[in-house]
Amino acid sequence: MIKELFNQDDIAPFFAILGNAEFELFNEKIPEHHDWLQQKTDQLLYCKTRFFGIYTVDKTAAGIVSVRIDKRPPGICDNWQSAEIMQIGVRADLKHKGYGTQLLQYIESQLDSVYCLYLHTYPADYDVIAFYGKNGFMPVGLVPDFYGPELEGKLYLRKVLPVKKPSNT
Repeated sequence: MIKELFNQDDIAPFFAILGNAEFELFNEKIPEHHDWLQQKTDQLLYCKTRFFGIYTVDKTAAGIVSVRIDKRPPGICDNWQSAEIMQIGVRADLKHKGYGTQLLQYIESQLDSVYCLYLHTYPADYDVIAFYGKNGFMPVGLVPDFYGPELEGKLYLRKVLPVKKPSNT
């Protein structure tokens, strides 16, 4: 079951999953880690980022995805929108069981008039890049040294979605 998450209370059961999607060393028991992620999710919610959670059959949190839709005014960019996956994560014991793919497919089905879905990840995270490739994403650019000298950059990937003609209104 996939459900939209509207606030911090809805996101709370997914907090550790979300933190580990951000940084492998995330530990929600460390106050600075928890506060940092709380602030980040507050900012994303404020910017109208949409969160979706997927649950196991026993209704426990299995995975989470957040997507920010760049809604443009009518008449701009021929009425096409774009969307960015901000975060996606699946509980460690449930990886490679299809939950991440289900989340991607679900958000794609929710995106009307969106031409392209994009995201960024770490260039050396080969398993993650393979996952996105399996789901139709292609690398399109690299920003080297994004996090500092001699640190990894950001690899951008995108997927062009099946055409759903945008309305002219």
